[in-house]
Order: sequence, then C-alpha cells, then structure tokens
Amino acid sequence: MTKLELPKGNDKTLNSDLDSPFSQKDGLLEFKAELTTPEFFKRWSFVTNVYGERVQVDHFVLTFPDFTRLKNYAEALCQLGGQIVEGPGLFPIEFCPETYVITNDLWLHLLTILMPSGGLVVLAAPHAPDDQLDRFLHERGNTGVHHIAIRVDDVQSAGLVWEKKGFHPLSREPLNGDSLCQWFWQNSAGQIIELIGRSPENHATFYCQNIGGLRLSEVAGINAK
Repeated sequence: MTKLELPKGNDKTLNSDLDSPFSQKDGLLEFKAELTTPEFFKRWSFVTNVYGERVQVDHFVLTFPDFTRLKNYAEALCQLGGQIVEGPGLFPIEFCPETYVITNDLWLHLLTILMPSGGLVVLAAPHAPDDQLDRFLHERGNTGVHHIAIRVDDVQSAGLVWEKKGFHPLSREPLNGDSLCQWFWQNSAGQIIELIGRSPENHATFYCQNIGGLRLSEVAGINAK
C-alpha cells in the first residue's frame, strides 16, 4: 500500500479542505443536506474531521429511495467530471453472480463514481420494499450515513486508533483481496465506519471473493444494535 499523504497548507487552505458534508449527533453521522450536492463533491478534497480524527475519506454511501433518483444524481456527478467505476447494477448478483448465497434482503441498487479529486461516491437504493436498505432509510432518513470508508496505510494500526474512540470490529480480522484490505467497525450508537487500504490503481469498493464477508459484517453490526 502507498503511504497516505494528507494535504498541507495554510490555515485557510486547511479549513477549506476540512469543509465537511458530515455532522455528528449522539454518536451517529448525518449528512448536511446543503453539502450533498453534486457541485460540492466536485470541489471537495475528501479530507475532513470524523470523530475528532483528521482523515482521508475513501468513499461514502449516499442512499436514495429509488433507482430513478439515484440515476439522476449519478448523471449530474458525471456531468461535473465524475467517472462511473462500478455499476449500475443490482448488488451483488449482477456484479458477482457466484455470491447467490447472500439473502436478497441484502441486495441493493449500486453505482460508484470516481470524482476528479480521487474520492469515490457510492450511490445506493433499495431493490425492494422493506429490504435492509429500505428499513435503513425509514429509520435514519435520507441524511443518515450508511457507512463511511476511511483510507489508511495500515488497517491493523488504524484499528487500534478507532478502538480507543469506542469502536469495535465487526469481524475478527480485516478482509483482504484484490488489492483491497477492508475492516468494518461500529460504535455503541450503531454507526459503521470502514477502514480501507488499497493500491492506487484499484478504484473498487469490494471484491467478489469476499462480498459475503463484507455483508455479514454489516449484518452483525445491525443485529448488535
């Protein structure tokens, strides 16, 4: 993995870099509605503060009530220089058909866009009424942060940092494969973060060999709430 270098500059530059679409309330992350426009993500550095930690955001998930609104938002991002790197499709079966063992409650519409800054915006929508993502939307609303992935150079070492912040791992070890190392963590409020290490040429947010492990980690977090 390449060593993570966060932007440096004067106070004015750093304040701009740290302009965040996220707010924190009772341990949960929420989007600031006014900072979730395609125009904001075109100019955002993907560097911000999360739970008191200055981080490089690798990707985050924006949820939409239906695929039509997801598609419209994706088109707006692409008009501003975004590039589709995953999807659109029904996750996981249209991405990795061999993962049919995953219950359809966990399926969702998925599309991932690489922004000019190098950050990834993941767009998701329920595939059926009352599936897992639909329940999330009813519980947390459109501003709820499904999860946020933080790019790190060493996933194991980063886990120690987030453990001190009150987060616990949702799997015993990080999940490795295809130039990705991923580890889901959760706090007592139920907020999930993902620690992720990747090679520079890889823009994926998952790898087929371990979709089951990733989704089961998420289910473990939901069931622990």
